[in-house]
Amino acid sequence: MPPTVAAHRRWLRDPLLVFAVVGAVVFAVDQLWRGDDSRTIVVTAEQQEQMAALWEAQAGRRPTDDERRSLVADHAREEMLVREAKRLGLDEHDAIVRRRLAQKLTFLAEDVAALAPPEEAALRRYFDSNRERYATPAVVTFSHIYFSPERRTAAQADAAAALAALQPDGWRTTGDPFLLGRTYAYASVARVRKDFGEAFATAVLAMPPDAAWRGPVESAYGFHLVRVDAQQAAAAPEYEAVAPRVAADYDAERRAEANRAYFEDLQAQYVVRVEQP
Repeated sequence: MPPTVAAHRRWLRDPLLVFAVVGAVVFAVDQLWRGDDSRTIVVTAEQQEQMAALWEAQAGRRPTDDERRSLVADHAREEMLVREAKRLGLDEHDAIVRRRLAQKLTFLAEDVAALAPPEEAALRRYFDSNRERYATPAVVTFSHIYFSPERRTAAQADAAAALAALQPDGWRTTGDPFLLGRTYAYASVARVRKDFGEAFATAVLAMPPDAAWRGPVESAYGFHLVRVDAQQAAAAPEYEAVAPRVAADYDAERRAEANRAYFEDLQAQYVVRVEQP
């Protein structure tokens, strides 16, 4: 038997060589079957228009022909890099990529709920169920003079004495420094309670708005003389006055509900096994 024939038979018995040949054939057939779509990048007219619109939004004008070609070239370069990165599996264990994919799917689930605009009747029902959210809170405008128990041995008595001798223009220089300021303009009752305490807020709200100084009023910090300049009671607005806010809140809740429902449905399709360490 000629040596060349024997050598050929030895090659055919080499498993590594056979594997390489079969792999090459399979790859070639696959590329022919798919038309090698993985190496073809199509930049559609719609994509080009989106690029031009984004350029216009940023630059304030439509792109020139050269700038359009540059946008298309940048898009093609990015697409090539993305495909090669995915081919190499660079997206499989990247935490940032995973979070971004999860975020995009969440946005898609939320967008489904926003496809159909809500009817006004639904918005009015939502408003009626959440009226307290849109109520205007009670606010008060007042000035105060602070007397610190840490600086004085008899802060309450000093406050009472200062009230008796207080001059109309002397209140800004009377008393002790106060970190949060001497004047509160249109402060909500909740803020007054937070800054000074419940007892102080109750006492201030009970004072009539006029030019008179009253006190001493105790707070969480010490004692104060207080002058209430204005008060505005809480008010519940009509639907028409807050309709844009109602629509935005309703849409936000609808998106959140769509996301929750989607995840619950998705969760039912998976089994989570947690291995013990």
